[in-house]
Amino acid sequence: MKILFNMPFDLEEEQREALHSVWPDSELVVQCESDPGKLDGDGVSVLVAEGVPKNLEGWKDLRWVQLLSAGSNQLNGHPIWQTPVPVTNASGIHGVPIAQYITVTWLMMIHRMSELLKFKPSHVWPNRTVLANSVVRGMTVGIIGYGAIGRESARQLNALGMRVLCLKRDPDDRPHRGYNPYPGSGDPDGTIPEAFFSQDQLGEMMPQCDLVVVTVPSTKQTENMIGQAELSMMKKDARMIIISRGGIVNEEALASALRNGTIAEAAVDCYVTEPLPSDHTFFDVPNLIMTPHMSGVVDNYWPILFGLIVENLGRFKNEERLFNQVNSKVGY
Repeated sequence: MKILFNMPFDLEEEQREALHSVWPDSELVVQCESDPGKLDGDGVSVLVAEGVPKNLEGWKDLRWVQLLSAGSNQLNGHPIWQTPVPVTNASGIHGVPIAQYITVTWLMMIHRMSELLKFKPSHVWPNRTVLANSVVRGMTVGIIGYGAIGRESARQLNALGMRVLCLKRDPDDRPHRGYNPYPGSGDPDGTIPEAFFSQDQLGEMMPQCDLVVVTVPSTKQTENMIGQAELSMMKKDARMIIISRGGIVNEEALASALRNGTIAEAAVDCYVTEPLPSDHTFFDVPNLIMTPHMSGVVDNYWPILFGLIVENLGRFKNEERLFNQVNSKVGY
């Protein structure tokens, strides 16, 4: 069996040995081709990559695709969904690092770090009472999307004493069945939230929240799910953190809400257009923390992802359910 890795990482000898221990006669090929359409699919049974060739005529032996990314929106409208080939993503790999980003960003907001960091270069002692912080214990966080990232965020924020609410596509489906490489993390049984809401109940959840965290995948159902009307439901002193994909929260509506004081502050790590153009409206918006889609950039990403690949390869060989299989009907 031929496994083609199209990625910016190389396979170390011990990793090759690990793959061969699962599938001894497998042929391992590593490439780094930016255009997946230029890949040669002859004899390839498994493709590990970020993108998939749109022309699948030369991929007659393809039986499984493992994505390097947690999201699969890059395959929207792709012909792969018209085939029986399963596609799995890297969901779970980002659970702990992105939840850390959410926790630290939230505490930066509460502790006025954007303003405090101006003290040293100013050489001027500020009015300390104006820079007073708040106690998050007893506050409410609403988490939109309750996958690996949402669940670990819930665990960390709940440990700070916060009340947790969550919104997910099916509020009655509580357990997490995806891959989790971090033992003891997350909320596998869905027991942390005090209440679960569906997307059409967004208006019930938003007014209760001191913090809204957007971790939901980008799909047709979630595109522009939060706009001016939804932002106006929030408390004026509430904050928002967006870490999944651009376009779920309408960018113009968010910019307007921050300028008008509809909400107090926000942090954004993902955008409709990336890299972000230098004249983007966000650069001049007050009370906005901007980061360049790096909340999930972690130094040991490849070793953790490799663990998922080995686990799924064993499942694939034994014809067992694969971790993180994308449901083409819902888009994740």
